Amino acid sequence: MPLLFVLVVREEVDDAVNYVTALKPKLSWMQRRTKIEKCLFVLTGLGVVVIIYLASNLLMTFPQTRENLQQDVCLTEKCILSAADIIKNLDETVDPCDDFYNFVCGNFVKNAIIPVGENSVSSITDLSDKVTLQFYNILQQPKRDDEPYSLKILKAVYNSCMNKKQIEEEGLTYLKNEFKNLGGWPVVEPYWNEKNFDWTSLLSRLREGEWISSFFFYANERIDHKNSSRLIYSIGQPYLSEALKKGFNDTAVRAMYHRMVEFAVLFGADRATAISDMKNVIDFQIEFAKLIGPHVAPKNKSLNYNPTIRELQKMYPSFPWLKLINNYLSPIATLTSDDVIHVQQPEFFERLENFLPKIKKRTLANYMFSTVLGQFVNYLPEEFERKDLKYLKDIYGRYNSRPRWSYCVWESTRLHVAMSYVHIKHLFDKRIKHKVTELIADVKNSFFETLKSVDWMDRETKNRAIIKAEQMHTFIGYPEELLDDNNVKNYYRGLELDGDEYFWKVHVNLTKFANMKYVQKLRKPVRKDFWGENAYTFGFKAYYKQTENTLEVPAAVLQDYLFDPDRPQYLNYGAIGKIIGHEITHGFDNGGRHFDKDGNLSDWWKSETKQAFARKSQCFLDQYSNCTVPDLGINLNGVNTLAENIADNGGIEIAYRGYLKWLERNRVEPSLPGLRYTPRQLFWISSATNWCVKRKKEALKNFVTGNTHSPRYFRVMVPSMNSEHFGRDFNCPLGSPMNPKYKCRMW
Repeated sequence: MPLLFVLVVREEVDDAVNYVTALKPKLSWMQRRTKIEKCLFVLTGLGVVVIIYLASNLLMTFPQTRENLQQDVCLTEKCILSAADIIKNLDETVDPCDDFYNFVCGNFVKNAIIPVGENSVSSITDLSDKVTLQFYNILQQPKRDDEPYSLKILKAVYNSCMNKKQIEEEGLTYLKNEFKNLGGWPVVEPYWNEKNFDWTSLLSRLREGEWISSFFFYANERIDHKNSSRLIYSIGQPYLSEALKKGFNDTAVRAMYHRMVEFAVLFGADRATAISDMKNVIDFQIEFAKLIGPHVAPKNKSLNYNPTIRELQKMYPSFPWLKLINNYLSPIATLTSDDVIHVQQPEFFERLENFLPKIKKRTLANYMFSTVLGQFVNYLPEEFERKDLKYLKDIYGRYNSRPRWSYCVWESTRLHVAMSYVHIKHLFDKRIKHKVTELIADVKNSFFETLKSVDWMDRETKNRAIIKAEQMHTFIGYPEELLDDNNVKNYYRGLELDGDEYFWKVHVNLTKFANMKYVQKLRKPVRKDFWGENAYTFGFKAYYKQTENTLEVPAAVLQDYLFDPDRPQYLNYGAIGKIIGHEITHGFDNGGRHFDKDGNLSDWWKSETKQAFARKSQCFLDQYSNCTVPDLGINLNGVNTLAENIADNGGIEIAYRGYLKWLERNRVEPSLPGLRYTPRQLFWISSATNWCVKRKKEALKNFVTGNTHSPRYFRVMVPSMNSEHFGRDFNCPLGSPMNPKYKCRMW
């Protein structure tokens, strides 16, 4: 309406001007007019003046409307396609000041169809599907003698995985023999003798066979939080479904139980025995889950304990720690009782020490074998997959399995260095790596300015924070060394893969090699300036590493909807800019703030600044905890999602200010065709469009109860509500749903 109104005004002004111009040489004509005609002419002129005055005030009242009128419309191919992507998702019957998510994503949610075999679909699902299909098109091609080493080993994994006939013929028999050699799965062994069972011995033998490394605690090598220049062997509490804490009557827990029963029966167990034994297992898991605390970021050094193995043995004598640890590291490395290890959540191990010895051996053995079986469904005959699908339906609402080829492409990504080589060599425009640097610099610089301007940090803490931000190293796109296939070949030296072998044997070789690579790093210094073999260029996630103070932006996220150098920058800063801002903010969230510029866990904040941070964190915690999930009627867990919520709110703000920095150097770009929104409004629309999602109710419930992120609806809504920029750009009245009077703000 404003544009039409102004055009009408301009037409009236032009007509009046032309009319007056025509009169100038014929003043005598005017003299011949009647008094009524002269009055009408005067009134018309006054009316035109009043209209012009009102129109100018209207434009001054809505500066963004004026900005839009001043801009041309971009009619390039990229602009037209970008506009089409936005338009198909928009629901303009919704006021953006009432519900911005449903304004941007309403038609997506109404019209999207969740694909067969999936539990959700998002506005960028086809972006990840695109890369998967590209890999599929490459991997399913016949082998050639002249193809690079990277392709040869990837095709070996893919072809072995796709050989379903071999899996149907060999899979179950192979696994039964393996289980029997390991001492037997009690539920299928009528003469199982518990006197011969020791869970630590079974754990060691499973580790030797590359089945699984642990069941009762999590173990791996990780960067030492107190000295980030080295790796340290680390143990911590395992990850079990949060649903288990709700007890046997929970839908998800009963689904787990029925899955274990059906698997045991398919493996050869008597159904009555399976029902009884697996009930004992699920009861054990329910009690075991209660020992596990929240998986939250460390609040201070006391949550991380670094004892020697000898000290660990004295504290928790039920476990033969030196034997268990060296079995994990064998045959690459060996530790002694005097070596220091990292213990996460010491209180968990205190509870485990008192709990595990009380459990019957038969239950422990059934738990370990059923866990192994549950993790290797894709290596077994199809009837196991059909039973697994019933479980997936109950948990996630999924009614069909994913295509085998899709799973096999995913399995091939275990060769991540080779996959990254193929991705960069064949599927990625390498020029983009250099074109995104300006955007990243703007977003980082806007965060520097934010740190300098915050009024709740003391000077000393602020200066240290600025230094940490300045030293945050950024890896963009891909490491240059991945462009050389010889480097890939050197990395995989010693790995033997045969595409004609049974898939399980290929898996074992891959697992042995991966473990060897991990353990080899244990005694070596950490190279924080080296991306190389740690890059997953095909991964659809940028991330920040606290212990290295590094920001990693893989090539896969630098394309299509997220970044395109040939489309307006307001779209890029809203999309990839927000993601980069999110990851930068993780360096200063409730977990990241405990790590200093070198990635060491350190108490480097002054007391008054820590208190101010706690008050601001509490605002977010309360705000999100009061958010009720539509269709479920349950509230978000503001504690578990705090770090991600802080990053969401900080990320969009520093991305917006990064865009303003770009505007300082450049003219405002044309708007998009078919859309009546300003560039600044389109920044917000772009930032939200990529979060449109449609999720099955079962999957949404599972997400809300177990994920550290808030659902995407709230990831769009709350940061927008908390932003002064959003309310101003959309002219939302103060007190409206998207411009509340009270806002949470940290960065």
